[in-house]
Amino acid sequence: MFFTLTLPSAPSTVPGNARFFAVLLLGALALCATYAALVLNQATYADVRALGRITFHNGFYDYLPVRVTAAEFALAQHVALAGAGALALAAAVVGAGQAGRLQLGALGTETRAALAGAWRVLTALPPAQRWAAGLSLVLLLGARIFFGITKSYHSEEVATYDFFIRPGLLAVSSYYPIPNNHVLPNTLSWLFYQVNPNVWFTLRLPVLLTTTVGTVALFAGLVRFGTFRAALMALTLFAWLQLSMYNAVAGRGYWLLITLAGVHFFALVALLARPGGPRVAWAALLISGILGCYTVPSFAYVVASASSYLGLVFLGRRDWVRLGHAVAVGAGIGAGAALLYAPLLLLSGWRLLLANGYVATLPWADFVRAFPAFAWFTEGTLAGQRTVGALAFGAGLGAFGWLLRAGGRAQAGAALAPDLRAAVRRLGLPALWFVLLPYALLAVQRVLPPERVLLYKALYFFVLVGLVVDAVLRARPGPWGPRLAGLGMALFVGYQAYTMQFLVNGNRQYIEAIWRAFDWLATQPPGRVLVGVNESSLHFLFLAHYRTPGRRWQFDTSAQPGVRYRYVVVPPDYQGPYRPPLPARPAYHDGVDEIYALPAPGQPIGHDPLFD
Repeated sequence: MFFTLTLPSAPSTVPGNARFFAVLLLGALALCATYAALVLNQATYADVRALGRITFHNGFYDYLPVRVTAAEFALAQHVALAGAGALALAAAVVGAGQAGRLQLGALGTETRAALAGAWRVLTALPPAQRWAAGLSLVLLLGARIFFGITKSYHSEEVATYDFFIRPGLLAVSSYYPIPNNHVLPNTLSWLFYQVNPNVWFTLRLPVLLTTTVGTVALFAGLVRFGTFRAALMALTLFAWLQLSMYNAVAGRGYWLLITLAGVHFFALVALLARPGGPRVAWAALLISGILGCYTVPSFAYVVASASSYLGLVFLGRRDWVRLGHAVAVGAGIGAGAALLYAPLLLLSGWRLLLANGYVATLPWADFVRAFPAFAWFTEGTLAGQRTVGALAFGAGLGAFGWLLRAGGRAQAGAALAPDLRAAVRRLGLPALWFVLLPYALLAVQRVLPPERVLLYKALYFFVLVGLVVDAVLRARPGPWGPRLAGLGMALFVGYQAYTMQFLVNGNRQYIEAIWRAFDWLATQPPGRVLVGVNESSLHFLFLAHYRTPGRRWQFDTSAQPGVRYRYVVVPPDYQGPYRPPLPARPAYHDGVDEIYALPAPGQPIGHDPLFD
């Protein structure tokens, strides 16, 4: 008999009563509203107008028009303050009575106990396991630091720094012309920027700290609800995965999303593992959901996975009370995220937040036609090898299916140690749900997002792999099993590290060539520059602000009527009208850019539709 989603029925005892959920939801919403009011009221209308003067890059230089008037902005500031005050007052009234104080005290006690329990899980490991986990973390941290130092700044990092962090808190919280603004991690980077505007310190150090804390937290959760061997294998494979390593060193928000998704997942597991559901698990589910959605909007996939799993379990148990609690927390996540995004919705609009121009909704026939290749290459990448990794993904799911079947049979179930059997039940089933459900959501949306959007779910696939390997090694004890498992992990880690280094080398050569071209241009007499539609135009804009803040540059990505250009930057293989006619030769070339220095005051350049 298979394990099912309908776990053994547990009574709905009351820590999760109406008073607790009222305090929890109103308190969380009050904090979100207060932060939104702070963002709006620390700014002036002049700051709002300045957003419309930020040059951003979306393949070409562009501006986001500010459509909010001074009166509308002032009204929004007052409404934000009034809303925050009303929610804070409501939370205070509900939490001020004896019942409210008891609930808050119990929540504090449970929170301290949960943190202490997570620490005890790590300190209680046998010395050999502590050494293995510590050595793995040191090697991983060393690799992250190495790649974080040697990897050049990708275009998305440059855009993050130049368009959102450098202009200030209002831009971080409300400026969303393109979906590169991961608001919560960019807010953390903005705080670091106040200390030191150095790009590495601002972009990469916060990510390094986040990934280190997140790795330890995920490991503690996996050990707490699973087994040491499964936790070590799952997190090692996931952390060294090339796409995971890339996002652990780049100044973006995906590893913060992964960490918050882990908190969300473990809150779900805790709610189902303990009768009544601990208060701290409900609070963690709510807070991680709100902050995750504020990190990257695609965190909605995580919330949908957790909420639907909880809903199915509570429906199977006919536990209507806790089903209502789950619905209330889900609504609280949506409301809290909406409040945090209020400045962005006011100044950039909901369409820019929800309509990602890089992930278009496809006609159903096109979606069905493209989906098999998309799933194959996505799961291949998330399993460690884009071309053939989907075979490993299928094998992993099949092996976990065998483990479920074996664990459900009475005779075979007796062969599973109690801790492993509990881990399969507590971790395996929700992990499988997290791995597969996103595809149903993509089908509803009819979108095929980039692989990094679904990176978070690779962790849960490796959890399944770790459980299977642990079961196999226990079923066949002896020295060769652990040696072969260790060899397999070492080969996987080595391949991922090699792939990462290969990509870092190629990226560094390309980006450094662009930066050298700008450095050469900075030594030349001032003049208007036609730089074209390419990555160079994005990096030139960033470097102009970062390296030469006192110099006034004039860059264009397409020829403006009647303008005479002093410099024209084109790729070596470009043959359009922007390239000056022979016998003109580039004054600078490096294999990525060719720069033509035209006689002052230059010459008119013909229009090229390819550069629009």
